[in-house]
Amino acid sequence: MSAAAGDAPGPDAGDAVSAPGPTGVRLSRSVVLAVLASFGAGLCVSGQTAINGHVSAIVGSPILSTAVNHGTALVLSVLVALATGAFPRAWRTLRARRGQLRLWWFLGGIFGFAGLFTIILVTPLAGLVAVTVALTLGQLGGSLIADLAALGPGGRKPLTPWRLVGLGVAVLAVFTGAWGRLEEHQPLLLAAVVLAGVIIALQQAGNGQLTVATGEFAAMSTINFLVGGVCVFATLLIVNAFVPQDFAAIPPWAPLGGLLGAITGVTVAICVRFVGVLSVMLALVAGQAVGAVVLDLLIPADRAEIGVASILGAALAVVAVGIAGWSGRRSRGGAASAGGRPQPGSRVP
Repeated sequence: MSAAAGDAPGPDAGDAVSAPGPTGVRLSRSVVLAVLASFGAGLCVSGQTAINGHVSAIVGSPILSTAVNHGTALVLSVLVALATGAFPRAWRTLRARRGQLRLWWFLGGIFGFAGLFTIILVTPLAGLVAVTVALTLGQLGGSLIADLAALGPGGRKPLTPWRLVGLGVAVLAVFTGAWGRLEEHQPLLLAAVVLAGVIIALQQAGNGQLTVATGEFAAMSTINFLVGGVCVFATLLIVNAFVPQDFAAIPPWAPLGGLLGAITGVTVAICVRFVGVLSVMLALVAGQAVGAVVLDLLIPADRAEIGVASILGAALAVVAVGIAGWSGRRSRGGAASAGGRPQPGSRVP
């Protein structure tokens, strides 16, 4: 990875946020909004997971459910891009910055498919709870790598003591929420899921870079779901050749999963510029944990009852977000007061 990977294409000097009043207050507001938006994206992920899970059970095919999800998200992204005229602007921006582009930014769809396909294969063998724990640990680890290696559009995010504490509390929240529901499984299977979580975190960093590179969130979303969709539909064709898929069984509400997925992808890609991949992932984990508890209370997916451990795990996840957010507010506020200028990545999309 070249040194330019974490810097380019960054916001131009003229794009920086400039407003009357203390710069640190303005930056803190952006941090708070980004964390809240990421938490909301986590709620969307829990809803998307529940919808896709029910669709998969109805049609009897995880691959068909995934294809419906990706296809819906791709169509929505294209429609939004066409309605807003995003494609011509994104093309001009990419041509102007072609010397700064990195190939891996455009491969987020492949990363997402690889991670999702691994989860689909391992979940029936290892169980949903074990996979959720392994996936979350991988996402947190991958987001830490992305921040330290400056893979995201906001540049390098150092591992401060507060961020380290927030990460530790998040890990504690994951295991607390799964307390009493974990069983022994083959370690290689769960290691594969951890790797899938790392890949998905890196996908978010690449999507954030691509949003900055194109200047258009709809163009980024289209590229992401188009690349991933090619992999998904190629796999669907192969599977359908051996096991015919029941397309008629797809329920009319199945596209809702793709809608939530598109919203999540755009939200995360924008938010990583302001708070980094780790803070976004912490907020996503918290949103997923809270959303999972609420959905299990309203629409239980299995016979497992929501207990004190699940509620406590969700609460700890929210605490972890607060700790990491406090770190981001302090570091940004201090940098602003010291230099009097916003940090790179503070431009409003």
